[in-house]
Amino acid sequence: MGSSSKAGNKGGRKMKKEKEISDQTLTLRRRLHEALSLGIRQIENKGRRWRCTDAEIQSHSLRAISAFIKCMPSVPLQHSLIKESVPDMLLALGGILQSENESILCLAVDLTMELVCSLGKSICQYHVLDILMSLSCLLPTYKVSVVVSCATALNRILTNLGAMSYQYSEEVCEVIVKTNLVRSVICVMQGYGDGSQPVEYFSETACLLKTIIWRWPSFRYHVWSNSKLMDVLQGISARNDTLNTRRVLQLCSALALCGNGARKILENEELVSKIVGCTGTSHLDSVRLEALKLCQHLTRSAEVSSLLTDSYSEQIVQGIIGALGGWRSCSKIVPTDQIPLVMEAFRAALITRWAGNHHFFFWSNEIDRALLDNLIGNCSRSDQTRGMVLCDELIAKVYDNITNTRPFIWDILGWLAAYCEEDFVPKTTGKLCCLDVLIFCACAVAKDLMLKRRSSFSPDISEAEPVARAVLMLVTSPSRYIALKSKSWLFEMARPYGNDGLESFLLFLKLIAGGDVPLVSDNLQTAINLIGFACYSALPDFQKTIVKKKGLQMISDIIERCLKSDIHVSRSTIVSHLRSIPEEKTCCWNHVGDWEGGDVILFYCLQALSQLISFSMLECNQHEITSEEVVVSDADGLVEKLQFILHSNSSQGPKRYAAYILSFFGSFGTQSKLGQKMERALNENELADLQFVLSNGQSLRVHSVILWARCPDLLPKETSLKDEQESEQNPRTRQEVRMSDRVDYYSLIKILEYTYTGFLRLEEDHLKPLKILANCCRLKSLSLMLHRKLPTWGSSSPSCDFTKALEPTESSCFDIILEAEGSGGAWDCSICQLSRPHVHAHKIILWANCNYLQALFRSGMHESYSQIIKVPVGWIALTKLVNYFYSGKLLRIETDCTWKNMDKNQQLLQLQAYVELSSLAEFWLLEEVGDESLDIIFSCLEADQKISADIIHYAAKLSQWKIVEVGVSSIAHLYPKMRHAGDLEKLSEEVVEMLRTEYVRYSQKGS
Repeated sequence: MGSSSKAGNKGGRKMKKEKEISDQTLTLRRRLHEALSLGIRQIENKGRRWRCTDAEIQSHSLRAISAFIKCMPSVPLQHSLIKESVPDMLLALGGILQSENESILCLAVDLTMELVCSLGKSICQYHVLDILMSLSCLLPTYKVSVVVSCATALNRILTNLGAMSYQYSEEVCEVIVKTNLVRSVICVMQGYGDGSQPVEYFSETACLLKTIIWRWPSFRYHVWSNSKLMDVLQGISARNDTLNTRRVLQLCSALALCGNGARKILENEELVSKIVGCTGTSHLDSVRLEALKLCQHLTRSAEVSSLLTDSYSEQIVQGIIGALGGWRSCSKIVPTDQIPLVMEAFRAALITRWAGNHHFFFWSNEIDRALLDNLIGNCSRSDQTRGMVLCDELIAKVYDNITNTRPFIWDILGWLAAYCEEDFVPKTTGKLCCLDVLIFCACAVAKDLMLKRRSSFSPDISEAEPVARAVLMLVTSPSRYIALKSKSWLFEMARPYGNDGLESFLLFLKLIAGGDVPLVSDNLQTAINLIGFACYSALPDFQKTIVKKKGLQMISDIIERCLKSDIHVSRSTIVSHLRSIPEEKTCCWNHVGDWEGGDVILFYCLQALSQLISFSMLECNQHEITSEEVVVSDADGLVEKLQFILHSNSSQGPKRYAAYILSFFGSFGTQSKLGQKMERALNENELADLQFVLSNGQSLRVHSVILWARCPDLLPKETSLKDEQESEQNPRTRQEVRMSDRVDYYSLIKILEYTYTGFLRLEEDHLKPLKILANCCRLKSLSLMLHRKLPTWGSSSPSCDFTKALEPTESSCFDIILEAEGSGGAWDCSICQLSRPHVHAHKIILWANCNYLQALFRSGMHESYSQIIKVPVGWIALTKLVNYFYSGKLLRIETDCTWKNMDKNQQLLQLQAYVELSSLAEFWLLEEVGDESLDIIFSCLEADQKISADIIHYAAKLSQWKIVEVGVSSIAHLYPKMRHAGDLEKLSEEVVEMLRTEYVRYSQKGS
């Protein structure tokens, strides 16, 4: 069956291999060939196919296949005898699996499973689409034994296909879709539970489903959205069945690769409780490993992570610590058989990158002891460490204990330090303070790597970035203890090298700043050098040297290069230990990534700048730097760059540091479009309902709803807001509040300015009294900036947001109603006496946001005194509009799996809302709302052309011709199909003509 050219090329080598095969195997091969030739036919235009329904021939062929499979273990899988026989066997089995004879069918299924298992990974060399199709069609139709064998065979095939081309992957996916395989598997799994099926019935089908959704994300929605199946998973996880508990954990791990799937899992409290419980030491290591892996997937973002850690922090931490240190009772180092569990525990411990109460439990469960034991070996079993001294001998122990866990140890240490409180002090066990030893080791290893590896030790380069980054987080820790200890040791270790080490970093900065070398020619080395320089910048003994040698100016120039180049480098792309899951395997996860995001180069520049700016400003004020040693040649230019970062799409980390640095130039907070609008409300007196009276008789009129949303401590304690009924009876009534004589007029004005706008400018002379008032008002974000505290790791930039005022509380005091006149969206009139859908709002918020409404309120017309404003949009559009007024952001459509699987009518309702908002924006002079609405509509039209015709029709009715033009362009190539299908009938003649014209242009381009 092999070609003559192949035989000629291989020559005697192939013949020698043929002779190594036993005569019995050759005889079985001949009988196989003869048997299969009775059913395999050459079909015109379809190639070779099995075309035999005769039961005797099928049975004879199956016996021949069975005999040959039994001899396969004695023959190398790459032998020509195997490679020439397997395609025929697969072809025959694919055809016989369609037989209606149950006994033949059962045998064929079993043989298919045996063949697939025998081939292992080599099955990827063969055409398997036909056999996949036959097995998939068979899965939902037969008894338990057939289901188990089918599921096993399918899973082995899909698992062993390896890395497929995009086209072949799509072909396999098409088979899964065409045969409704996922639905069939779900139905089988839902039927498990009455006790009559063997364990394998669930375990094999669950394993198959996990394989499918791991590789093809589009199927995950159909699994996690099936509430009955999720209940089955919860029920099975509650049993004392180790195998199926593992299968549930593995399946949930694959589901949690989808952000929506992770949220769905976390909604099931009983399932989550079981998952977390499985991390405990009472379970087998195989179960604990899968539970820890699932916890990693459930904590990919800070938002979703909090759903888990808010309720289960202590249990999760105990499970992680137990896995990190369970080996200590019997060994000095991690035993080989414990390494997989320990590695998964370290990955799960990366939850330390998010803020939360789990940090407290990590410290209380002695995470520092667990990290140290994994770093240098079990401290309690080592005489050397009982009287441990901080010296080269200790560092030698670090390098002697070579494991893949060290990058994780440094990362976790860094995050723990970053989230410490200011007054944090570590525990001491006996004479040993584990945290002190960890800090010392981190500084020593980082010094070896950052200072050109001048020591005799040579750790792997993959460790350089994690340990250097950890040291930077240690020296900038909010904890005074950690920061002082780290700076002290790092300086002592760097001092023997004098300024040589610093000079090497400055030389690197000069080359990068001047454009002599590419900005990211070596991302890893660039990051390490910038981290090293930032560490030096945090040491007081080197700061003056850095400033005098124009280090601050060079950093400013590099920042400018970063902003102009638009190069994005994320941390996961330059360090290998964080790549446990390929990004293409995940879906529907939003806001995932470290605080630095894709701006690590910019971020480390800003960190260095933040360390130098306070020193340089102090030096300038004290005139210790001469005019020839200018800190930054263009201070205004630096401020402009920092402000650009604040208003760009940069990640939160760079934004927070940019805001921190700007505080030294008198800018506190972030200027925003909503803040600029609300600045008008600050000076509006007619709608004010509170009046602050100072001890000197000066007074200020304010709006209680704004204070309620942003600074409630300024409200009078007796009543948070004025009585709504009183307000209706006498709109001009203002409650008078007398302020303490310690409150001065200027500071109160500035507090109100920040409350209304989220931003203020302040001279240095007025800093102290404002600090006091900000603390009294518990404006934490402003207080931190005024005290110039380094940004808290993982925090978001303070924003001007009033959505708290929309909460339906007794203190809300809504004074106006927006009523939707359109028909878009569902509305339940039974929940309210008003027949039309409506939203309660506050007149001052609307007044500040919308020029049209501001003019209406001032007009003196009847409508200006009405409590109800009619808005010509539907319910969905109205809710989005009100949210925009209070947050400054128009809610966008997430084109995730939920959207893609949404009913078409529901999608239309959502998109129609933005068409309505685009139309409203023209009449109400809401330019930003109009622009954002168009952007959202256009992005959805590009992603889904099927919905374009309906949106075009709706947009034309509202005269939204920009939307019509873009929609027509997106579906022009479908014009002939739409004409034949009658889809053009609902469109106006004008739109049809536009579509026809665009199709002509499209055709001309194609030709």
